[in-house]
Amino acid sequence: MSTARGRFRVLCVDDNQLLTESLRRRISGDPDLEWVGVIHGGAGIHAAVIETRPDIVLMDIDMPLVDTFAIVERLAAEAPGIRVVMFSGHVSPDYIARALDCGAWGYLSKNDDVAALIDGIKQVGGGEIILSKEAQAVHSRRPM
Repeated sequence: MSTARGRFRVLCVDDNQLLTESLRRRISGDPDLEWVGVIHGGAGIHAAVIETRPDIVLMDIDMPLVDTFAIVERLAAEAPGIRVVMFSGHVSPDYIARALDCGAWGYLSKNDDVAALIDGIKQVGGGEIILSKEAQAVHSRRPM
């Protein structure tokens, strides 16, 4: 699951360049994580993820011209060793349920602090399915 050095390889799929640059700096500075790149969008997301072979993908829900839930479902079926975590400012019960149903390893909110995000990435690397604090609060209020 991780590189020979014991680090989890992280790829980000997000079209916000300011956000991804900030994430790159924080993830690159963590001894347990390795930043392998960013995909800013387009129809080639699935192929790029497969080619890069990260351990963990932070996948923004709201990407232009693609259905990210369909990408997550396809990756879960074709490359189960790649753990996708949905990463969004849109924290709704329906999005969270859909993400988990399609095979995501969790749901992180862009509203959470970076330390919580880094911790969540490491938890997913360790095999846990995670929800950020905001996502937990919203998901727990979801009608059954």
